[in-house]
Amino acid sequence: MYNGDPRPPYAQVADILRREILEGTYPPGSQLPPAREIQERFKVANSTAQNAYRRLKQDGLVYAVKGRGVFVRQEPEPGKHHGTITNYLLRDEIAREARVAATEFADLSDEELLAREAELDRRWDVVREEHQRLYGERRKVKREKSRRGLFLPPLHDDDAEPDMSPSEKLNTALAESKKRRQQRP
Repeated sequence: MYNGDPRPPYAQVADILRREILEGTYPPGSQLPPAREIQERFKVANSTAQNAYRRLKQDGLVYAVKGRGVFVRQEPEPGKHHGTITNYLLRDEIAREARVAATEFADLSDEELLAREAELDRRWDVVREEHQRLYGERRKVKREKSRRGLFLPPLHDDDAEPDMSPSEKLNTALAESKKRRQQRP
């Protein structure tokens, strides 16, 4: 999937989704996009998207409801703990992020760091709202596109009428294909 990363694509996709969950792009209780959207977004196979979701389930970050989708788990209540695998992964992730942050922000004072966090929080609120709005609008467009039958790939229409609808183009292409098959010896 990404050059230079030796891990399998499903692990890379799972890491990106994990980061988005931890950052709040998908807050607890929210539904993750269907596997088909993961396929389109990351340009991966369906099995890769499914394996990425399986990895997130094993990590205890998400759960699946048959026929409804994959959802982000709620934060554990105080006094309740994650499983051992999840605890290990969370500790490892936190330690890695702490090392990166220590080198990146070493030259900032406490006040500068707090101001930077406040600015990022303000920007994040704007981006999250825009993301949710675009995501909802995109889902509506995809549903309407599917309802109209526009989910098919474009046909080669070099010599087709420019005013033809997609269904007319499809019917024309199917008729031509049938004619060619009948002409074969």
